[in-house]
Amino acid sequence: MTERSFVLYRSETSLTPRSDTTRTLIDRSRRRNRERALTGFLHHDDGIFFHWLEGDAETLALTMERILHDPRHRGLVVLASGPLPARRFPDCPMGYSTQSDYSLLRWLADHSVTVREHSALATALLSFLEERAGSTSSTGGCQASRSIWRAKASM
Repeated sequence: MTERSFVLYRSETSLTPRSDTTRTLIDRSRRRNRERALTGFLHHDDGIFFHWLEGDAETLALTMERILHDPRHRGLVVLASGPLPARRFPDCPMGYSTQSDYSLLRWLADHSVTVREHSALATALLSFLEERAGSTSSTGGCQASRSIWRAKASM
């Protein structure tokens, strides 16, 4: 039996949230993640990616190695990682939201979160990503990740 793990990281990017390049990246990542049984959620806020990724430990390590060498990610910092008893985003091969959906800084202020260490930041980020994904709602789905592309198509 393989161990299930997670990684939560932040990285800088020059991609713009609603660009065709970003859409292609998200679509390809969803396909790859489905093939590799990885799930998670990516939030794009003011040139920074915040990403929770979970799955088989070996598969996750190989994926993180690829991300570390991807020029679209700069200054990658792992905020938390380790074993995971149960998936937090079981229905999200790649959930996605942006600052225009809801800013992380706004959410931190609205929830009176004070971050002084990595573990507190990691906990707050996970809560934020779960809220964005709709994981804490009764549907347990990944609505936030789908709405952005519908909104773009209707513009």
